[in-house]
Amino acid sequence: MGFINVAEKTINAKLVYYGVGMGGKTTSLQAVHRIMCPRNEVQLVSINTEEDSTLLFDFLPINLGQVEGFKIRIQGFTVPGQPKYKLMRKYVLSGADAVVFVVDSQSSRLEENKQSLDSLFTNLRLNGLDAAKLPIVVQYNKRDLDDILTEDQLNRHFQFRPDVHAFPSVAVEGQGVFETFVHAAGILVENKVRQYNLGKGQVDAAVVAEGARRKLWELHDTARGDLPEKTPKVRLSVAESTMAQNDPAAQTPTVVSVKDGDIEVLSDEELEFELGEVVPETAGEEEERPVTKREQGELLDRAVQSNVQLANRFGELDQYRALLERKNKELVEIAQNTVHDLNRPLSAIKLLLTTMDKGYLGELHGPLKDAVCNGLLATKQMERLIHDLLDSSRLDFDGVRLSFKDVDMTLLLGEVLRTLRPELEEKDVRVRVEPMPVIRADEWALTKVFMNLVGNAIQYAHPDRAPVVRVWCEEEDAQRVFHVQDNGIGIPEGDVSRLFRRFERGSNTSGISGTGLGLHIVREVAFGHGGNAWVESREGEGAVFSIAIPKHPAQPEHSPVTETAARADL
Repeated sequence: MGFINVAEKTINAKLVYYGVGMGGKTTSLQAVHRIMCPRNEVQLVSINTEEDSTLLFDFLPINLGQVEGFKIRIQGFTVPGQPKYKLMRKYVLSGADAVVFVVDSQSSRLEENKQSLDSLFTNLRLNGLDAAKLPIVVQYNKRDLDDILTEDQLNRHFQFRPDVHAFPSVAVEGQGVFETFVHAAGILVENKVRQYNLGKGQVDAAVVAEGARRKLWELHDTARGDLPEKTPKVRLSVAESTMAQNDPAAQTPTVVSVKDGDIEVLSDEELEFELGEVVPETAGEEEERPVTKREQGELLDRAVQSNVQLANRFGELDQYRALLERKNKELVEIAQNTVHDLNRPLSAIKLLLTTMDKGYLGELHGPLKDAVCNGLLATKQMERLIHDLLDSSRLDFDGVRLSFKDVDMTLLLGEVLRTLRPELEEKDVRVRVEPMPVIRADEWALTKVFMNLVGNAIQYAHPDRAPVVRVWCEEEDAQRVFHVQDNGIGIPEGDVSRLFRRFERGSNTSGISGTGLGLHIVREVAFGHGGNAWVESREGEGAVFSIAIPKHPAQPEHSPVTETAARADL
């Protein structure tokens, strides 16, 4: 049974798709997923056989957000329809709040459909659920085929209660599927509000249900016309058993470890309950003994429950991921607004100090002139921090799309050195720039990169020798690697691995001003081109920073929360 929080007016309900094997249950849930999560914000979990039929269940958590003052979440499940998986169907039906019974409309499968309906009644009863009261909706699938029964013929067998509504569908094309889902979700919500007296009599259950239906159709209309052709889903596959037939351990059901992103669960043979008659060998001289039927059942029971819990946890984790993504976007927007707000008063302070320094408000002498100079240095440092924060937040959440065009790196480096000329002259830095190519890249982003790298070479110069900076490029098959070498204070070995993180600096930089964001921006720009960035250094001897830019750059796709997901409060 779904979780109900009366105090917080939260409905967390379970909707199960039930029916014959290959009848369209999983396809129906996939069609719902394409509408509710058009960019796969919450992934569809599927535990399948090697033959691509559903083994345990498909699982889709759906969050409708606030509806008439209620927080509504629906967990969609499908169950395997093949006869040998009867125990699985019983487990997945446990705690169901509503059922969509999917009928294969082909006349040749009528008896299978009737047997499936009988098994639904049986499994509901075994789970302590009343088939006469539980919300059940019927979906007549495969209406596009030739050898099908009419809806009137199907009604005589499957409209077993006056309140059972039937919907025709073609699940592979998404026709009729969402109508079925919306109707089921509506009666599920209405039943829950009425059953638990949510709202304490001050809320009409039918109004809440209608609000849920309206919210679903709004999401449908938003997503329509912008759906991906194929919905990606998380595949939790069942590997064929490679264990030897005579290996006793191979005959014991178990959940094995995660490998390469797939989760291997029970094999088909184990699910047919051919579990063998011996247990695995144990250490020592203990005698082997036959496994009783009860022990076999207990082992299978634990394995199946573990997988059901696993899918639930995965669904919860995916919801948290989507929530964190939304919160991250909000934080980025707050940071950008704050940076812009800080920039205005800082510009005013800088203008005032510059006016005083130039003597426009009267000649300055002694300590007063020193104070104004120190103030200008502080505002310059603050200005750099603000700009770095803004650039970092934009790059982190793809607030700025990189625009690739032909960039003459000789001209770009010349502009960077012209901008940094006051700092270069102040510290008498010698810069050597070797011949540079014309590349395909984002000019603004690479300007930020070399401003940071050359600026760092100036800032972290060694106090006991004249600063020297060398910039050159190496041509490789698929990329060009740009290097910026300095003879400064270098980086301690233990700091190299974390240096590109936000706000990280070398442990030997105390007393030297810096934001700790420059190298983070460098790496994000490299990643944004499909490249990489790294550093080689020895403390006290200088460093070589390298950035690889592909000859044909392509910005990787980010995963921001879509408008539909935001409206669904994912």
